[in-house]
Amino acid sequence: MTSKERVLAAFRRQPVDYVPCAPFMYCQEAIQRRGKRWQFPFGPSTEETVDYMVGQLGVDQVLMSDWGIYPEPGVSAKVWLEGAIMHKTWNTPSGELHAAIRYDDTWPHGLEIPLFSDYLSAHAVEPWVKSMHDVECLRHILLAPQSRDHLERIRFNLGETRRLADAYGLAICFSSGSGLTGAVQVFGPTAVCELALTEPELVDAYLELDHQLNLRNYKLALDLGFDMIRRNGFYETCDLFSPALLEQFLFRRLQEEIRLVHAGGRVIGYTQLTGIMPILDYLKRLEFDCLICPDVFYHGMDAVKIKAALGAKTSFWTGPSDTLHMPWDKPEAVREAVRHVFNTFGKTGLILTPCSSSKAVFPWENVLAMIDEWKALRK
Repeated sequence: MTSKERVLAAFRRQPVDYVPCAPFMYCQEAIQRRGKRWQFPFGPSTEETVDYMVGQLGVDQVLMSDWGIYPEPGVSAKVWLEGAIMHKTWNTPSGELHAAIRYDDTWPHGLEIPLFSDYLSAHAVEPWVKSMHDVECLRHILLAPQSRDHLERIRFNLGETRRLADAYGLAICFSSGSGLTGAVQVFGPTAVCELALTEPELVDAYLELDHQLNLRNYKLALDLGFDMIRRNGFYETCDLFSPALLEQFLFRRLQEEIRLVHAGGRVIGYTQLTGIMPILDYLKRLEFDCLICPDVFYHGMDAVKIKAALGAKTSFWTGPSDTLHMPWDKPEAVREAVRHVFNTFGKTGLILTPCSSSKAVFPWENVLAMIDEWKALRK
């Protein structure tokens, strides 16, 4: 099998010649690496990563791609500093959207305040979304590409990705959709949890914007021939939200997104790291093909129960923990984690990766130990 065939078959819980290893490798922001040594034996570019990971180590790297957002023509933005406070506004036909953060040497985005970043909550002075007015402004910003120029640029960039994928026989995955994960970032984590109870119509209106963006992006990704879709559900778990709220806000939307992808003949996976034990029945009712990066070693997680609840129809892209295993100089613990994953999930519907990724500052010996143990167990 080619790497692409192997990964897609494992995604669908179909027979494979051997279990694929498709590790997520994360180079990190410069601030995250400050004071720590770069451990990867390759540079930060995708081509360098693939040349080494696939060409030298023989893993089944999956190429990830996305294309951001495309605000309406005429929408503009400006950023400025007032002392230690950084401001950004978007000017839209519905009015002004504003956010502010405290700038210091831990802010990774330079003179910019993105709409979506996990760094927003630690630095926020004013979040992006406070009211329905802000959601109305976002209607002019959170848009899929529509112009011919945008589409041609996307096709060009995808052509470069395909060249690399074809050279190594790799699958290409389109990543889009953040749902409540994005809501945590634009509202702030405390605010979104409170608003989900006190002003659910506001949270729901934001989620509908994200949902419509996902549907348009998925249709385009299917037309462009992507092999698979990855939906981000990182914070869509019981770490922050109750099962009832997840059902209320997400179930219908997720099912519509899944069915659109399946109607196009492709597969779709769902990123969920922790906090899923109370929602196994909910996840079972959803029709995702793969659960991506469940950290089955993290406190409160139970690989055996996850496999028992979901394993009949769901594949698992999982492996050693990037919290408990990969950051430390413990290659034997990494090997044991790989063995546990194989023993628990079996060789059907399994794709191996560190969860959620192996970082550039982690001991490289741990990656080598994971891959070596994988090669011993994969057939």
